[in-house]
Amino acid sequence: MSNLPPNQSSPFATVPEVTGKPKKSGGVVVLIIGLVFGIVFVLLACGGLAIALLLPAVSNARNAARQMGENNNLKMVGLALHNYHSVYNQLPCTVRTDADGKVVSTWRTSLVDFLDEIPTTNASPAAPVPLRPLDSVSVNETNVFAIVSPNGMFLPTPNAGVRFSDAVDGLSNTIMAIKLPNRSTDWSSTNNLTPDEAYGAIQSITKQEAGFLLMADGAVSRIVLPMDRKTFDAWITRDGGEAVPSY
Repeated sequence: MSNLPPNQSSPFATVPEVTGKPKKSGGVVVLIIGLVFGIVFVLLACGGLAIALLLPAVSNARNAARQMGENNNLKMVGLALHNYHSVYNQLPCTVRTDADGKVVSTWRTSLVDFLDEIPTTNASPAAPVPLRPLDSVSVNETNVFAIVSPNGMFLPTPNAGVRFSDAVDGLSNTIMAIKLPNRSTDWSSTNNLTPDEAYGAIQSITKQEAGFLLMADGAVSRIVLPMDRKTFDAWITRDGGEAVPSY
């Protein structure tokens, strides 16, 4: 007869085996990793979307800054022309020649002392910054042109200059020079534009480009397209007496 209390197992009894397998945490880890990758993917997608939305704004801001720079440079050219006129009581000659017909200076090179910059003195001197395109590949390059015409602000005849008092149509209604995005030349050359050449260059400006007009009063305005030939012709004449259309 056993001396153990009732219902108490014997110390010699065999411990029962556990038949169930322990639970694993692998599923939870996989879930966490999936959530992390999902969050990263969402963040990357949002970042890409943000970049895609910002790119046009950045491009527009860059274009606006570029256009402002081109505008300011042309204003400096206009100020130099006015300072030249104040000293000599006329605009610089389109081309000045000596007695032998050799070119001594052009209207651009005549402005050096009035642009607060002295180009480097070598065989091919650098253009003053206001005369250069902002993205010029050469320091000798310019995209500022005079429109040469017998009744314009710059004459085709060598050694002949125009006075502001000759612009009876009004200084604010007469073009003095033009800054083009699609044409350039060596700044010290005699290359300028006839009215036909200038109008053709204006018509070929694309929507992504910007050209500028320098009026005889020193004001600068961006070229707005389309521009009809009648308006253009009215602006390049200093004494045509035309009714200048609004622009």
